Amino acid sequence: MKSFQQLKKLLWLDACAAVAACLGVVLFKKFAQPYLLLPPNLLTAMALIALLFACYSFHLVIRKAQSRQWVALLVVGNSIYALFCLGLAGYFCGEATALGVLYLLFDAAIVGSLAYLEWKAWIRWFS
Repeated sequence: MKSFQQLKKLLWLDACAAVAACLGVVLFKKFAQPYLLLPPNLLTAMALIALLFACYSFHLVIRKAQSRQWVALLVVGNSIYALFCLGLAGYFCGEATALGVLYLLFDAAIVGSLAYLEWKAWIRWFS
């Protein structure tokens, strides 16, 4: 039971972090964009992706029956998004400011860490 509660807490954390990321980008995009020098459309797309992850994580939290595949999909999605952010950091290394690259690396580290922790909880709960 403890591993299931840990997984639920991680799903709540994932959902809340995604909402915070989405709101942060939407609310501060115009202010932050000149300091990041990342394309505004990229920031908007990242906010929309965060919103989708938030909806999916909230969906997993409120489901009565947990499914291996549903949780695994979140872990895979988070992992892919973390790698995507790393790729973006490399791609925009010459165009964006150091702060912009650090933002992308920070996003990758947070989402990648969540994917790792959810994967570990997933293994304990479903094995």
